[in-house]
Amino acid sequence: MVAAVVLGILQGLFEWLPVSSQGVVAATYALIFDKPLDEAVGFALWLHIGTVPSVLVVFWREIWSILKELLALPQTPSAMFRFLFVATLASGVVGFPLILALSDISVVAGTTATGLIGAFMLVTGVVQMRRRATGNRSHDRLALKDGVFVGVAQGLAVVPGLSRSGMTMATLLSLQVERRDALLLSFLLSIPASLAAALFFGIKDGLIVDAEAIVAAFVAFVVGLVTIKVLMVVAVKINFGWFVIAVGSTMIVGALIAWLL
Repeated sequence: MVAAVVLGILQGLFEWLPVSSQGVVAATYALIFDKPLDEAVGFALWLHIGTVPSVLVVFWREIWSILKELLALPQTPSAMFRFLFVATLASGVVGFPLILALSDISVVAGTTATGLIGAFMLVTGVVQMRRRATGNRSHDRLALKDGVFVGVAQGLAVVPGLSRSGMTMATLLSLQVERRDALLLSFLLSIPASLAAALFFGIKDGLIVDAEAIVAAFVAFVVGLVTIKVLMVVAVKINFGWFVIAVGSTMIVGALIAWLL
């Protein structure tokens, strides 16, 4: 049971940071229980059943606003809803085949990709600092093609070692989306994708009725609530360029940790 609590804490801490919570949890699970990669990744993805409700609790007003607008004007959905729908669809098209092939995916390959993305974000951050500019696109100015780009990035993040939040944030920031909106969209996009993956492995591996797996998910929920709120406060108070540099640096550190594990 102690191991379940530790895994839940790791999921809650790393899910919203630009470090692969899936990679960290899977590596820790495999180390503690001496399990193969596909089983460890399955447990890591299951823990999203805990962090998804964290998003629902923190952003229930934004979610309710989107649903209310959709119900009132179903023929003309908002730009934000269209973006989220297209991004989620693209995530499924890219991510589901990768989930089915997880046993053949190398953690090393995913970790290396995370480090490279972090390096690219460092360059982006330095450029932003020199330009002294910040993203100026809000969520209601996103096009459908933006949804495709972000959705593909999120779909690729099922590869062990790649960070879902890091991938979506890197893409949104490169599209010049304002940093708070980028965080909000990244959180909202995690709901359908993470929930689908969690239920898939929860049912497939019997985790949905496993006491330790349920405890780990609950711990992830509680820790995830705190992590989201802290991240939102920090993100809106620091310079955009510094924020991007921090994201890139964290991804590189996370990749190095994963390599060591």
